[in-house]
Amino acid sequence: MSGGRLVVNYKKKEGETAVEAKFTLEEIKKDVAEIVGKDLTEDEDDIAFKASVVLLSSAVVGPSIERLAKFTGYPRSLISEFSKRLRENGIWKGGKIYANWLDPHGGVDFICDSMVAVGWMARSKGEDDGVG
Repeated sequence: MSGGRLVVNYKKKEGETAVEAKFTLEEIKKDVAEIVGKDLTEDEDDIAFKASVVLLSSAVVGPSIERLAKFTGYPRSLISEFSKRLRENGIWKGGKIYANWLDPHGGVDFICDSMVAVGWMARSKGEDDGVG
């Protein structure tokens, strides 16, 4: 990792399953609610909230539609839509996640990446950002 850039390369170890991860779905939802300033009792069904949960969950179980559907309980079709946009914008590339969530303004970057997943934004493609 350089310059605060988070590159997660998810490789499942032999015999390991996604649900054996140290983070639970409820913990991820609480973290997302804190990052995006949402109230879990009111906004858990919000599309942007779901995109954020999928995005953060991908750092735990990898950017796999099947693993994310199993871990989050969200429909595979919804995760597939998010995946298409995240891959088109270079946030997910192969088995890796390219993100700046560890930078000083990482929460803003995370929210922007969630908006990319929903289709509200696109990530600009530069020479050194791993996109393209």
